[in-house]
Amino acid sequence: MAALHHGPTPRLHQEAIVDVLTDYEGADFHDLKYRLNAQGDYHDLEHLVFDDVDEDLRERLLAHFVEQARVDATSDLRVLCDIDDTLTCAIHDDRYPRGTIYPGVVALLHALDDGAAEEPNRAGDLTFVTARPGGPRGLVEQYTRDHLGHLGLPPHTVLGGSFLNLHTKAAIAERKIQNMERDRLLFPECRMVFIGDSGQADGDVGAQMHERDPGHIVGTLLHNVTDLDEEARGEWASRGVHVFDTYAGAAVHAVRLGLLRTDQAREVAEAVRTGLDAAALSSEQRHRLERDLSADVAALEALG
Repeated sequence: MAALHHGPTPRLHQEAIVDVLTDYEGADFHDLKYRLNAQGDYHDLEHLVFDDVDEDLRERLLAHFVEQARVDATSDLRVLCDIDDTLTCAIHDDRYPRGTIYPGVVALLHALDDGAAEEPNRAGDLTFVTARPGGPRGLVEQYTRDHLGHLGLPPHTVLGGSFLNLHTKAAIAERKIQNMERDRLLFPECRMVFIGDSGQADGDVGAQMHERDPGHIVGTLLHNVTDLDEEARGEWASRGVHVFDTYAGAAVHAVRLGLLRTDQAREVAEAVRTGLDAAALSSEQRHRLERDLSADVAALEALG
């Protein structure tokens, strides 16, 4: 089926794709969706549904997605994650050298992809959501995948933006909301958590999505890269957005939300410790991060 939506997709191919997809039901259908979403390039499920097929066929597909969500409900968690200042230190964060992969972030993404149950969820629930432009034929999205490939991440896909989305925070937020809404339509049988940072509009994006569908969008984990104070943290929490300083703190929030077990959170905290020990930090940066990690570990231990 993947070959049918590489290159131009004439109507005859579109109809064949939709006929095949709608012939599948239940667990078999969801397995097929996940395989299509893990193609390793921009020809993923989102591209197929929203770019390759005409509107009437798209509506038919999305209706089938909703119907099958009722037939085969799941506890799988969709993990949507920003990149800049969330996965890597890039723009606003002065606590690490630029380009640093945040200590513990890869461990957290693996833990969330596995889920809180003793038996791991289906792999492939991780999607990077960015306003970076997709470019012609998805070249920028493919570049992003290649750039992330060496990090040992779970199976994942990338939802990008357009060059028009890079001018204002409002435009960036609008594109991210569109990407998250598309993911919600593609995977209505799942829950969703969004991981972003306080440097752009991710808090508002997560809060809006949580308000739109709190049963589906469990909440947002917001990386504090702009020195948010306790009052601001409380205001965000009231909107389903949970601020953290290190990824041990993100894991604490994930336990409270029922997304991780405490043993998984402890593994994330250990990964943060290992990463901080290896990081090339100034004495001021190290002091601040050690303080933040100590507070997060104390919160983790308080969970029991």
